[in-house]
Amino acid sequence: MPLSAVAVKNAQPKAKDYKLYDERGLYLQVRKNGAKYWRMRYSLAGKEKLLSLGVYPEVTLKEARDHADSMRRQLRAGIDPSAERKAVAAEVTPAQQSFEVVARRWHSLNTPRWTPRYALKIMQLLERRVFPFIGNQSVSTINNADVLDVLRKMEDDNIRETTRKVRTYTQQVFTFAIAEGLTDNNPATGVIHALKALPPATHQRSLPFSMMPDFLSAIEQDTAHPIVKLALQLLILTMTRTGEVRYATWDEIDFEKRLWSIPAARMKMRNDHLIPLSEASLNVLRALHEHTGHGIYIARSPNNINKPLSENAFLLLIKRIGFKEHTTTHGLRATASTVLNEAGFRADVIEKQLAHEERNQVRKAYNRADYLDERRDMLEWWASRITEDAQ
Repeated sequence: MPLSAVAVKNAQPKAKDYKLYDERGLYLQVRKNGAKYWRMRYSLAGKEKLLSLGVYPEVTLKEARDHADSMRRQLRAGIDPSAERKAVAAEVTPAQQSFEVVARRWHSLNTPRWTPRYALKIMQLLERRVFPFIGNQSVSTINNADVLDVLRKMEDDNIRETTRKVRTYTQQVFTFAIAEGLTDNNPATGVIHALKALPPATHQRSLPFSMMPDFLSAIEQDTAHPIVKLALQLLILTMTRTGEVRYATWDEIDFEKRLWSIPAARMKMRNDHLIPLSEASLNVLRALHEHTGHGIYIARSPNNINKPLSENAFLLLIKRIGFKEHTTTHGLRATASTVLNEAGFRADVIEKQLAHEERNQVRKAYNRADYLDERRDMLEWWASRITEDAQ
């Protein structure tokens, strides 16, 4: 019986390594240390051979099957997949097999999927925390101890969240190297068990909705520039992120259709995002237009017509009105999400408004709906709820 995604995810380590078989030679090897490796067994000229197809969860069940299908096509064409992989790897010079070169190749291929800021942060971490130590080593010679040594240097500096990120990126680079046929091993897998336990993830502070009336009143009464106050109101009403508001331009707004179209290049998940505008949001935009309508940015800097608001403008306002201990700008999105979920609005509609990426790949493939009408009604309700409680 073929494997299911759930069975792969739930496979737990045992006292000894074991295998979970899929079909036509593909199986998952579950190591006693918890690591999960995809393998494909095949026969050629009477000889049995084994091929590595990557590490779970970096390589999903579907991706492993796709790799296996590709191998089978090669076999039908009389090509030995293992020999072909070795031939490709042999064409790569030792310098091209170094961790740094492979990592930069991985980064370059993935950059179109990321925002420029996120891509820059990843490369800066690798350049500072990894390349100086194993950058010149061939990916085929780096072992678990090498990776562990790199990560423990960060542990000693007490930057444990950075340790978590670097391990993830390093693991993805080795998964890429495996796919290129440069190595059969991912030494970043499993080393987490030799690291200090990470503290529970901390979540952004979200404003209790009972405090929303006082929060909005304090914003209105504050002496901050009207652009800052109006832009923060727009963020609350539309449930958007700080960067989405700060870099918004007037050509993204369609007052007639009551829509705000944010291009993919400015979105965290690199997808276009369409926001239906409530009457309250339109009123805020009209008020902003009086201050910034002659420029490019909707929420421009009060000091420079050609620049957006500073990154800390909202946080400084929240701090000045005395709500720093209660919320962040990101926490305001969580407040809206909580209230809307409790009010009975559909989770899919709320998540679409928040522009959250669907993690379930099968669900993502079929869930292309924008839910515009439902989101429009939801945002009108959200705006009226804020208004009612603020009165």
